[in-house]
Amino acid sequence: MRLGHRLAAAGAAALLLLSVAASAAFGYAGQVANQVTVAGPAGVLACNTALVVTATVLDSGGNPVDGRDVVWTFGAGMQTGDHIVLPTTTTNLSGVTSTTVILACVVGNRTIVATAAPASGQVVLGITVTGLPPTSTDPGSTPMWTYVLALLGICLACLMIGRRVLQGR
Repeated sequence: MRLGHRLAAAGAAALLLLSVAASAAFGYAGQVANQVTVAGPAGVLACNTALVVTATVLDSGGNPVDGRDVVWTFGAGMQTGDHIVLPTTTTNLSGVTSTTVILACVVGNRTIVATAAPASGQVVLGITVTGLPPTSTDPGSTPMWTYVLALLGICLACLMIGRRVLQGR
């Protein structure tokens, strides 16, 4: 066999091996997360309340990726008291998953990052006005024993004053 034929046969074998190895190494396009789109609530957000953040994971063809773990983290702006309820969630058949975020009453923006390796996306949520801490003026929320104790104190004071009046002091 001549040298030219040997080189051609070796080259063809190398190309065949490379095509088999490349498809095994890179997997199928539908299995790889290529894009993560993250959405959250807009407008004025209340602090210390449950805010739902949603991620959609798509492959390179724009098809939803099912069963992919998404890891939720804070990017820039995290404050003490900020909390992600479920830090890891899994996409459904539509490639969608969500988690709940609770933001502390500190003015500023927080970046929420969703990562479905190798892709990630983010959304910025902001607390603009903290206002006063949550309070209640509803009498039903005050325990009854406080009213009983106050009434008992008033009655005791009235008895002491009445006794002094009767004794002439």
